[in-house]
Amino acid sequence: MTARPPTFVRERPRGLMRLFLAVPPKLYHGPFARLLAWRCVMLLTTTGRRTGLPRTTAVSFMPLEDRWIVFSGFGSHSNWYRNLLANPEVVVRIGNRRWRATAHVVEDPARRRELMLRMRDYSRRCGPPVALRPVLRALRLFDYDAEIALAVAHAEELPVVEIVPHTRL
Repeated sequence: MTARPPTFVRERPRGLMRLFLAVPPKLYHGPFARLLAWRCVMLLTTTGRRTGLPRTTAVSFMPLEDRWIVFSGFGSHSNWYRNLLANPEVVVRIGNRRWRATAHVVEDPARRRELMLRMRDYSRRCGPPVALRPVLRALRLFDYDAEIALAVAHAEELPVVEIVPHTRL
């Protein structure tokens, strides 16, 4: 399969979902930062493509050898994804550790699928604890398992990024 850029697009979250997703960056301190890191959540700071200002968001990640893999579940229109396309130099925070790093978009659809399938298999230890997932689903706040299933269904079009650390801060 030839390399082609990701094309998956999804409506941005609204209402309670938007609020739910805005909480982790605000709570990413001390012991809670370690807990979120343990649940595969990192803080990713990009440079705003228009403003040039730092923009920080929480994203799920999968460690892979000497780098991290992140997926843009809201597609190629996610602000953090568009920012790193404009400037791939990022800062990553996992728990209480920070690194300067470079983000590389995975262009090969077959490789994106392979990485998404690995994330699916890895995902039981990520996201909300398994016991909490039915509660979040019932409250219609967040359905982690449905998010993973959607990502697998669109794995070849989903934006996938490899982040390679180069300087510890």
